Amino acid sequence: MPDRGLRSHGMRDLGPADMAEFRRVERAFLDVTAVAGFREVRTPAIEPLHLYSASGTLSPQALDRVYSFLDWDGWSGERVVLRPDTTVAVARWYGDLRDPGVERVSYAQPVFRFAAEGDREVWQFGVELFGAASDVADAELLTLAQAFLDALGLADVTCEVAHAGLARAAFAAAGLSTREQLAAYDRMLEGDASVTAELAATHPEAAAAIRLLAEIDGSSAGYIANLRAAMPAVIGGAEPALDDLDRAVRALDEAGVPYRILSGTARNFEYYTGVTFRFLSGGQTVLVGGRYDRLSETLGGPDAPGCGWAANALTLVQASAADRDAS
Repeated sequence: MPDRGLRSHGMRDLGPADMAEFRRVERAFLDVTAVAGFREVRTPAIEPLHLYSASGTLSPQALDRVYSFLDWDGWSGERVVLRPDTTVAVARWYGDLRDPGVERVSYAQPVFRFAAEGDREVWQFGVELFGAASDVADAELLTLAQAFLDALGLADVTCEVAHAGLARAAFAAAGLSTREQLAAYDRMLEGDASVTAELAATHPEAAAAIRLLAEIDGSSAGYIANLRAAMPAVIGGAEPALDDLDRAVRALDEAGVPYRILSGTARNFEYYTGVTFRFLSGGQTVLVGGRYDRLSETLGGPDAPGCGWAANALTLVQASAADRDAS
């Protein structure tokens, strides 16, 4: 039928055939995660704006894309938002627990973000793991992600893995402010080669650290040994991050997943603290995640480690259907 302009821009309808595919992928997600001990939660569609702003959990660039409005109560009102990020909302839920310990949770719900092009309502399938140490939790989530994508039958699955701590340490060595770090990191993710030269020119004393970070690109656990030989001398605090990366790629080796070690993978640089990763199928990103050890405490909850991943549900539906049609 013709589009008569009666549907809001950036929103989409799912007909019966679409919903059947959506439910098939959702069932696979809920089954795989439940077997691994993850229990389903759901958070409110409306949250207070200060959950995402006062704590600094989202960058100014991300906050520019939220849908916010006043929730009136008589003569007063509170500024609220349509949920733009589920990880922050689940971390808030975890902090509200009476006796928070190790919690494994899953969710299937939408987030809402303004976009000039593309979807503004994005359905996510995701998991969060709170209270478990990084030496076991990162590997657990990487293995779980691969099990889920295997259950969907996705072909040509690869993983890109990085560590937010390495990027922060290199940028700190260059003397960049928090805002400058966010901008430089985004440019690096976009493949802007000029950012390395610019930072090296303005901060010559840290040029070696910046170039080391920008040039990270390996595909084996042995590559990390090379980083160990070069990084600690110019990037303070690199050793713990390299230990985390080593454990992560060894988990991928055991799962039989090809991978690349990069300088960065995740755009939510403001709350990630450790290993970050994205899984691709046929070159298309299908799942992203990472570690955010300070998020719960930042929101007023317990000082508990955390990590998680999320996938765009409709991207998975399309990728899974395409692979089945091709087979």
